[in-house]
Amino acid sequence: MRKRHVLIYIIMVLCAFVLSGCTGVSYEGKDLVDRAKQLHTGLEAAHITVSDDITGVVVQEITYRFAGDVMQYMYVGHDLDTGEEYYEFNSGNELDTWHTGDISWTGVARGSEGYYNYSRAKRHYFADGALLLDDHASAVTSAEAGADIGDLKRVSLRYDDSVISQSEQLAGVSDYTQTYGFTETGRCYEVYVNYTKDGVKHRYCISIEECDPDEPIKRAGLPAPAQTTEN
Repeated sequence: MRKRHVLIYIIMVLCAFVLSGCTGVSYEGKDLVDRAKQLHTGLEAAHITVSDDITGVVVQEITYRFAGDVMQYMYVGHDLDTGEEYYEFNSGNELDTWHTGDISWTGVARGSEGYYNYSRAKRHYFADGALLLDDHASAVTSAEAGADIGDLKRVSLRYDDSVISQSEQLAGVSDYTQTYGFTETGRCYEVYVNYTKDGVKHRYCISIEECDPDEPIKRAGLPAPAQTTEN
């Protein structure tokens, strides 16, 4: 049986698990962030991309919708270090996967060994408010909330390096900031994450577009096989 591929999330996602929050602590704009998390969890369908904002490369991309209680989705992940790609399509009845080097899709039917899916109760990370990252109010050293363009709003957070560095996973990370963009209804449509890791600056953007839940999820076409030349 093919081993389930582990989705690779960029370093910013680790903050949702390794930092400790503190109840009762607040900052300017926290109400906007909290409401946006609730609204995101309530989305019936969305298209989300995670991009390296320095190179413009899309690191992860997913389109999903809920059909009843079942989450249908098409996911593509790109490893910037190795260049490998991973595709995952779930119709709710079959899970199809492909990894760089595979000749074709590998399909597993619902109820068979190796099949897994997501639902409203068992949410995929991208369909959960946690995608917007835990804001960890106790680690915020400064916050700024203001208007962007028209009715759009923006909240920018800066974190305490000494708190960030307490985690083994985030050792070497400094200058960690998050900037949220909100629609006039309060839904988050983008999150920018900046940090420095071992002296190298990183900047990522999570872009969120609400979709029509009645639009079926389509399975993406696979990349063309790599061409080889003979000397």
